[in-house]
Amino acid sequence: MRSAQQQRGMTLIELMVAMSIGLFLTGGALYIYSQSKNTYRASDSLSRLQESARFALDTIEPDIRLARYWGRNAEPAMVTVPAGIVVPCSSSPDVAAWVLDIGRAIEVSDDNYDLPCPAFSNSPRAGSDVLTLRHAEPWTGGVEPAPEAGRLQVQTSLSQGRIFNDGAVPDLGTESATHNVVLSTYYVNERSSFDTSQPSLRRLTLRANGSLGEDEVIPGVENLQVQLGIDTDGDGSVNRYVDGDDPLVTVDAAIIAVRLWMLVSTPADDRAWSDTGSYPTPDADLGDLVAGTADYPADARRMQISKTIYLNNQGS
Repeated sequence: MRSAQQQRGMTLIELMVAMSIGLFLTGGALYIYSQSKNTYRASDSLSRLQESARFALDTIEPDIRLARYWGRNAEPAMVTVPAGIVVPCSSSPDVAAWVLDIGRAIEVSDDNYDLPCPAFSNSPRAGSDVLTLRHAEPWTGGVEPAPEAGRLQVQTSLSQGRIFNDGAVPDLGTESATHNVVLSTYYVNERSSFDTSQPSLRRLTLRANGSLGEDEVIPGVENLQVQLGIDTDGDGSVNRYVDGDDPLVTVDAAIIAVRLWMLVSTPADDRAWSDTGSYPTPDADLGDLVAGTADYPADARRMQISKTIYLNNQGS
């Protein structure tokens, strides 16, 4: 038989030491798990912000590069817009005069939504710019689009062009070509189609039936600012970047670049942050956007992004 000393268990002191070590190791493991979770959450949030900003820029950029492109004739003054064409939108029977103002390949409303068609839910964001781009659509897969009654199209040759929407191709010679007409207007709305508490970047576009429709590009964009790069001395380089309401911005202005600035926030399911920052905009009239104000809640995470895009078809 074993002695009484050999059969005895752990003492109270040994048990307390073992429990203390176990609690220490468990606490360390929980701390590491918590830190890893917070790091993952922060990284995931940043990735979503970057993805939203990149998607927004990638959507707008092709429209900017194509602005002023009208097929075989890149001079808008040589493209005729006949009378009688009607372009309706949700509340206006005809906004064709605005849509087909093709001399203005790029149009910017500075800090103000003043379009003839109403914004989604009548809730455009105050203090955000509106960017309108007009051009012909490049052929898809190198295939010329068929004439289509109701759709706005343009027929161009090297010396002239004509808008039409009746499916009857204007006779401009054998060297002419058909393109669909594109109008894209980008602006920020107070609401998203998916969450009315979140702002969104939205777009007005021409539909195949010749009317204007609207869709959402991406939620989370809180502000859009646009500046135009103008060549004032004819040397092919930007001399000044100006806002859309600057006196230099005329029909004849040589606009060769567009500078975009956006403030993007996390979606509604990622609102446990604390942002008290101030975000300076390129618009001197607008000033800084301050987190914690009504339009920019403090519980969102944000990033600002800027990109300068050069036109493929520059103004004369």
